[in-house]
Amino acid sequence: MWFITLGVVFLALFYWSVVRYYKYWQNKKIPYIRPLYLFGNFAGTIFRIKSMKTIVEDAYDAFPNSRYVGMYQFMQPVLLIRDTELIKQITIKDFDIFPDHPQRIPSSVDPLFGKNLFAMSRKDGWHDMRATLSPVFTSGKMKLTFRLMQQCAAQFIDYFKHKQGAVSIDFKDAFTRFANDIIATSAFGITCNSMKDKNNEFFVMGKDITNFDGLRSLKFVGYAFSSILMKLFDVKIIHERAGKFFKNIINETITLRHEKNVIRPDLVHALMEARKAKGTDSNGKKNSLNLSDEDITAQALVFFAAGFETVSSALSFLSYELATHPEIQQKLYEEISTVLEANSGEITYELVTSMKYLDCVISESLRMHAPLSFIDRVSVKPYTIHPKDSSEKPLHLEEGSVIWFPACSLHHDKKYFPNPEKFEPERFNEQNKHKINPFAYLPFGAGPRSCIGSRFALLEMKLLIIQILQHFEIVTDAKTAIPLKLSITNVISNIPSEGIWLTLKPRVKN
Repeated sequence: MWFITLGVVFLALFYWSVVRYYKYWQNKKIPYIRPLYLFGNFAGTIFRIKSMKTIVEDAYDAFPNSRYVGMYQFMQPVLLIRDTELIKQITIKDFDIFPDHPQRIPSSVDPLFGKNLFAMSRKDGWHDMRATLSPVFTSGKMKLTFRLMQQCAAQFIDYFKHKQGAVSIDFKDAFTRFANDIIATSAFGITCNSMKDKNNEFFVMGKDITNFDGLRSLKFVGYAFSSILMKLFDVKIIHERAGKFFKNIINETITLRHEKNVIRPDLVHALMEARKAKGTDSNGKKNSLNLSDEDITAQALVFFAAGFETVSSALSFLSYELATHPEIQQKLYEEISTVLEANSGEITYELVTSMKYLDCVISESLRMHAPLSFIDRVSVKPYTIHPKDSSEKPLHLEEGSVIWFPACSLHHDKKYFPNPEKFEPERFNEQNKHKINPFAYLPFGAGPRSCIGSRFALLEMKLLIIQILQHFEIVTDAKTAIPLKLSITNVISNIPSEGIWLTLKPRVKN
């Protein structure tokens, strides 16, 4: 009898504890999405019913007159910010209160994942690490890196020029291989040709660490549900074999550069210089960093992960939009041809960055297909959102409160972008771009914690699209899925569920 009584008491306490968690937003008297016990508002991702993008969009659309909406990531309260002035306030003016991303994967459990720039908190030295890496992405360094990008773009184009006639390909796979080769050379100092050597070890290991489907997505879910439990079982995100592979590459690269006095304009060199300076960053300012080879590997890996998945997806979505809007593709081709002819056909850094319509097309593609469904922050101090009018009351948030900015939903809100489902590059031209609210357009985030590699990613995209359109038309074919479907198994990025199949059709030169 005592066993049954004990069981009933345990279940009652468990139920009371769970119910208490899910009264958080109700007690604060703000609009919120009703949770499902234990799963919060994320049952759709667990049971593969909804993509993360759809879950965020549903929350955003549920209360159109509210500046914010309460959600639950399992048992973690999350505040979804709908108002662009609040986004500006939190990311810029009150950045000192919201300087970090939520940390769920401890560096003690998975140092390669937990020590990277994205995961680092301000108290872990995020500011110093960012200051160390920032010079890698200046215009001067980008011009040097551009030469490496050109070599990768040339071998990509050559691969398809040697095919006879039109060729139907999965653009997502092809662009993933291109992104792999770019990062291999610009971050690790390794030359790859992943179009020819389909299963080179660098590409295979890169695919492994950036695959956020399947078991790894469940690991992320596990950390979101209970980081304490996952830490107890020592659950790592990065597989040991892949982690060891990249550690060895970094160790060998560092040793070779020391012995041969090799200098390259890349991320590894910037980190080596910071370590050599012992407490100063690339600009000579003091910092608190004490970099190990593992720290350098962690930064190289996050650069790899960001470029590998998000850039390849962005290029794929861009190609899809060009294929389904041939009049826009033709206009872009004409700009490319005109600019190249005026420059004797030579592609330079200055030429690539000068193309106005190309910039508009890429900006609009990133609006239509934001890399991430949301951008997050966590408070390091208590914070109050003051009322905007008499319909609101002060909203007091405790230290450790998680905030989400719904990038995709903002990008598709007709309040900020009229006719939002239409692919319209002219939104971003000189006559119209002043109309765009900068805090409603967040492909790379906002504020001091925005994406450090955005200029690198944009340059990479522009260079390859220029070279592709020089030699090919991008057209739809029988395998092209219209409309596109997003993966419901990837809990990190917005990626196509079954690739993006299109045809490269050689241009007939006059």
